[in-house]
Amino acid sequence: MLLIAASAQAESDDPFAPLELPLTEISSPAGTPSESYWQQQLSYKIDARVNTDKASLAATAVLNYRNQSPDTLKTLWFELPQQRFAQGSLAREKYQAGASEAGGTTRLRVTDSAKQPLRTGWQDTLVAVTLDEPLKPGQQVQLHFDWDLKLVSRSHPLVPRSGYEQINGENRLLAFAQWYPRAMRYGPQGWNLRPFVKNAEFSLEMADFSVTIDAPPQYLLLGSGDWQSAGQNLPESVFKRYRQVSADSPTTLLRPAQPWPINNQQPWRFKGEQLRDFTFVAVRDVIWQARKVKHSQGDILITAVYSDNGRWLWHKYALEAGVFAIDELSEWLSKPAAMSIHLVNIAGLGMEYPGLKLVGFRGPDADIGGPAPEYSRTQKYDVIGGILHEIAHAWMPMTVNTDERAEGFFDEGITSYLAFWLEQRWSENFQSFYGEPAKVGAVMSATDYLPPVTFAEEVSSKLDSHYHVPAVALNILRETLLGRQQFDTIMADFFQAWRGRHAGFADFIRFVHHQSGEQLDWFWRGWFMQRGYVDIELGGAQLILPQHWSNEQKLAYLRHYPSAPSLTRSRNSQEGAAFEQRNPGLLDRHSLMDDQTYARLDAQTAAVEQPQLRVTLRNKGSIPMPVPLQLHYADGTAESHLLSVDIWRQNPEQVEILLSLAPDQAVSLLQLDPLMQIGDAKRTGHRLTQPEF
Repeated sequence: MLLIAASAQAESDDPFAPLELPLTEISSPAGTPSESYWQQQLSYKIDARVNTDKASLAATAVLNYRNQSPDTLKTLWFELPQQRFAQGSLAREKYQAGASEAGGTTRLRVTDSAKQPLRTGWQDTLVAVTLDEPLKPGQQVQLHFDWDLKLVSRSHPLVPRSGYEQINGENRLLAFAQWYPRAMRYGPQGWNLRPFVKNAEFSLEMADFSVTIDAPPQYLLLGSGDWQSAGQNLPESVFKRYRQVSADSPTTLLRPAQPWPINNQQPWRFKGEQLRDFTFVAVRDVIWQARKVKHSQGDILITAVYSDNGRWLWHKYALEAGVFAIDELSEWLSKPAAMSIHLVNIAGLGMEYPGLKLVGFRGPDADIGGPAPEYSRTQKYDVIGGILHEIAHAWMPMTVNTDERAEGFFDEGITSYLAFWLEQRWSENFQSFYGEPAKVGAVMSATDYLPPVTFAEEVSSKLDSHYHVPAVALNILRETLLGRQQFDTIMADFFQAWRGRHAGFADFIRFVHHQSGEQLDWFWRGWFMQRGYVDIELGGAQLILPQHWSNEQKLAYLRHYPSAPSLTRSRNSQEGAAFEQRNPGLLDRHSLMDDQTYARLDAQTAAVEQPQLRVTLRNKGSIPMPVPLQLHYADGTAESHLLSVDIWRQNPEQVEILLSLAPDQAVSLLQLDPLMQIGDAKRTGHRLTQPEF
């Protein structure tokens, strides 16, 4: 499925060679959906019964599946990723987790609309349903599912993206994710049938959902989509506050000590249109806060849910961070697909779902009404940064759908950049773990580094290859290559063009090229498709004087440059002026020239109007980049230049460029990449304090 990676490897070693990007019938050369764009149409009606004590559920579902593709389908593929916790799974074998807690589905029955059994075939976390009659283009089939599911602990060694957390021996926080037979995406390249092992996430279709859940009455349920039964599920006093939530100030909807009725609990009902997934949590003894964000297309509800055992940082920052992120991103990229977003603090791996964000970072336990506990800078910014990141996922891949299994770097990279953008707007001193070019060189020059297009199960560090490096690349694209205004407009337009649809990385590349008018093949190749890093250094700088200058003019200019120091002259000057200097009548123009200045009169000249600096640049890495240079003059002024990446087209290893100098000042320092904006890995050879003459 990694078509971009495959084609990139087959190309010339020329970093400026055109990329051969895959183009399918659903994409246009401009990077927008084509006129013949299609995606499958699905609607689920699910009924589930939750057993919180056993961290399990039993459920049935009716799926209406309309084939919008041009192909006839004999088999439909679904995934139940929690089968990675089942005995004998690929994940257990690969990560030697055979003795750990078992989970997943032990019972799955699939029937047709006449309730006749259909043949199923398992492929680890994937299941194939063979249809009695092939599904032709434009036809619809109805499938009935009946299954069970057992969650595992959030502390499981296979790192679940769902699961339960126990507090004081009780299952107080349960995240039911990847819990139903999820239809895998069928696209122009067919099915992506790689099982979910650990790191390569999900390839899903958009679908409509109608979900009814029975659960023990002491639990609060929050899920994707619109909550249809809040008035029946919530105590009257809580429901009243729920309806009064506004954008003015946060509202505390629930406290652990607040009475919660245990009788006459009604089923929980949720609905959602064109959601990428459906997930829900069942929680008890929690603090539940809410606030709204005003938006021209309808207010967005944001809530924070955290347990009562001392989530001090969550009480102080969670809702504020959530409101901030939604407000900032919806202003830039329009509203997200879900109009209600719940932040749930549950131990374990952070994970994004439509309308529901699991965040594992917590900080110290302390009474939320007491004094501030001791906490580290990392603990604080882990909590805030984790929330900002998961909310950014509301746009990618929840609003614009992607194939995370094939191109995990695409959604995580854009999300990580959006999170970095938010972090830096939250605080000028935010502890961002990815996104800053100055931090990426060590990652990309490591011996085990693999480029972002690498399949997620094969990279040595997913956080480096799929989060950090793409986020830095997008930062460079915005700050150095395109400029903020153009980049921001392109991103907003991309999200609008692909809203509710499925986009690939090749579509993004073509969209950026078409909107900007720039061909950035060298950039995508170097930062995303091939292993390598940036390492540019100053090889030297030579002063060039105008040919038409007289010796007097040259001398007047050269006096601005200090001569080499001398211990003898320094000590003599401390004892007083020399004889000739004490007798002005003996002075002439030669009295004003030391040996070095006299030698400099023979400096190289050229037919130029003012002094110039011939700068030699060496590219010791494999990625060509624009070169930021800064000239500092002796009077304290500075002059900045950004040399185009095109300087490397003729010779990708070394170039010489000419910089015009102020005609009456000496260059005191030449700096390469002074703001550390190009991700240079070495940072050696970046300063020259004296030009050659």
